[in-house]
Amino acid sequence: MGLLAGSKLAAQTLNLTAGSTLTLSQIFPKVEHIARFNLRADRARQVLEEAEILLGILAVPQILALHEDLFQGMSSMLVTEGLMTVGQASGIKTANMHERIQGVIPGAQFTPESLELFHLVRVARNTHIHSGGRADQTLINRIQSVPQGAFEVWDRITGEPFPPYSVGDPVRMGLHELLGILAITKRLAEEANGFLQSALPVSRWADMLVADWIQQRRPGNRAQMIKSALGLSRVNFGAIRFAASDIEDAMIRAGI
Repeated sequence: MGLLAGSKLAAQTLNLTAGSTLTLSQIFPKVEHIARFNLRADRARQVLEEAEILLGILAVPQILALHEDLFQGMSSMLVTEGLMTVGQASGIKTANMHERIQGVIPGAQFTPESLELFHLVRVARNTHIHSGGRADQTLINRIQSVPQGAFEVWDRITGEPFPPYSVGDPVRMGLHELLGILAITKRLAEEANGFLQSALPVSRWADMLVADWIQQRRPGNRAQMIKSALGLSRVNFGAIRFAASDIEDAMIRAGI
């Protein structure tokens, strides 16, 4: 969002140079790396105004990669607790990670519309990686398979409908797609977190809490340390209702 706002801010600033035939390096010689973007001010302003599309192409894959990393971490936790096999966890990727998580946790069910939209954006992203940013038949098939209810959710999130692409059309990956995937991945991550709250034992959460607490521990007796850790738990582990004995047992396991 900083890059997006920054590009718009820079474009507005260049309005002050309207009519100039100088290049950016002549106008702003002290700006680092300006020679790498050494266009005339009018052309530079046009590029900056259109930067939103390029930022989306860069940002959406990064968001999906971070989301995948989160789910790989969750799968490792499930392997530790014996709820998922090493083979299942090693095969985790964006195309199957939600389905694998909900397949091993009893009662887990991601919101169907969120899953549909996640895979829709994932396939749209793939066109920028494998098809030069143009719609292929895989994307068309995915669009046709998405229920209308999911498209209505997309409309509410982004404020506009998902484009009805045909094969060969340029696939847009701009601000609306960025806002959409941010909202979708946030919801899916929150739901997965909820599934793990019930799937993992309190002792496992207590060990994680104590590991976090150790990074900021202060001197004190055992009662003071437990009170401090309980205070941290209310900030970062609010859904897990720890007893003082849970914290003490975790501290003992951590050698404290």
